[in-house]
Amino acid sequence: MADHFTYTSFKVSENRHTVTLFYELNHADAITVFGETFTFEAPLPDNYEVNQVLRALHLACGISYYKIFVPPVITQPYAMDDTEAVFWNSVFRGGLSEFLYVNQIDPTRLALFEAQAGAEHAKTAPMELQRTAVLGIGGGKDSIVAGEALRACGVDTNGFVMASGEALGQAAAVATVMGVPLRVVRRDLDQNLLALQEQDGAYKGHIPISLIFGLVGSLLALSGGSSYVVVANESSASIASAQWAGEPVNHQWSKSFSFETELQNYLHMHVSEQLTYFSAIRPLSSVGVAKTFAQLPQYFEAFTSDNFVFRIDPAKRPNSRWSLESPKSLSSFILLSPWIAQEDMLRIFGINFLDKSELKDLFLSLIGLQGEPPLDCVGTPQELGASLHEIVTRQQWPNSALLTLPELAGLSARPLEDFVEFGNSHRFPTELEQKLTDVLKDFIK
Repeated sequence: MADHFTYTSFKVSENRHTVTLFYELNHADAITVFGETFTFEAPLPDNYEVNQVLRALHLACGISYYKIFVPPVITQPYAMDDTEAVFWNSVFRGGLSEFLYVNQIDPTRLALFEAQAGAEHAKTAPMELQRTAVLGIGGGKDSIVAGEALRACGVDTNGFVMASGEALGQAAAVATVMGVPLRVVRRDLDQNLLALQEQDGAYKGHIPISLIFGLVGSLLALSGGSSYVVVANESSASIASAQWAGEPVNHQWSKSFSFETELQNYLHMHVSEQLTYFSAIRPLSSVGVAKTFAQLPQYFEAFTSDNFVFRIDPAKRPNSRWSLESPKSLSSFILLSPWIAQEDMLRIFGINFLDKSELKDLFLSLIGLQGEPPLDCVGTPQELGASLHEIVTRQQWPNSALLTLPELAGLSARPLEDFVEFGNSHRFPTELEQKLTDVLKDFIK
């Protein structure tokens, strides 16, 4: 039988706290069965809207297992029309763009979803949702700025974090400072995934994790009767950093504005017109977020922008909030330096990252002077270059090892303030648009 991947089913536990997603992967005439679980602190309601999101979560999480061998055929049990097939094909193509690039896989190899008849969830009375929010909190400056924007708009907010095992990063510390309850959702990948990835011919790589994060937030919003699923993705997340097979490669594709638009439309069409997924900081750049965050010193000792704290393997997590090998740590140090006093920067980071000569290659790639920028959630080379130019002009961090590199003679940069400008792209709910716009513009004045 030809290689293929099957979405079999999902099951909700009797107490409605645990959801298990089941898959089968047929490769080289061997069948591997997977079961991935999500555990919620409060029981999930049993209604049409929740079941529709669980169906979407089942399809989204399958990407982790499908990509191991990238079989040419997908089988799934759900009724699907043409518009939904287009959505999931876009998710696979865009969300796996980095994976395809890193592994040098032709995008045409991906299996395609097609319109089909199949299982459908019974409709129940439509849920009435309130204009309250669940906010994804990763423990970084972006979600902090988003939370403060919602507070300034008077939106009642709960935070949530999706944890692999017990790893919460700094989310709990940030939620405490923000003064919002934090809902923890635990995700446990099937251990067969880790073993199978080590086989000859198997692939590893990045998936559109923010899609999964958004769907988990949607389940929590529905459980609490909230209409807003809020994330913190800035305008720079839409910028691709490479090309493969004539198409853009964006590590942050599932944080991009185009994806935000697609998921918002998907939830309105297939779940509830009242349920709105959006980024509360979309018009801000990474520089605008850094400038805003610098005005929030209460968070300086609580946050981190180092994604390595979420690594599944505890042995591979940093011992503190920051790690030298993380591109995000160095990127954050550069972005924040023009806006935060040196003594506070040392209190936040513990070290001067710009004085670490071993970071030379990473540093030069981040600012666009060597190779390609790292595939990570970092500032663009233009944003980082402008920030660095401001640091040098102000004679901050004098004599630091990375600031004395001869390569910096070739650095040209636009004025930093150019990157603080308020962008026009967003998907704010109509009733929040003016208030949230005014708040964000006030933040970056």
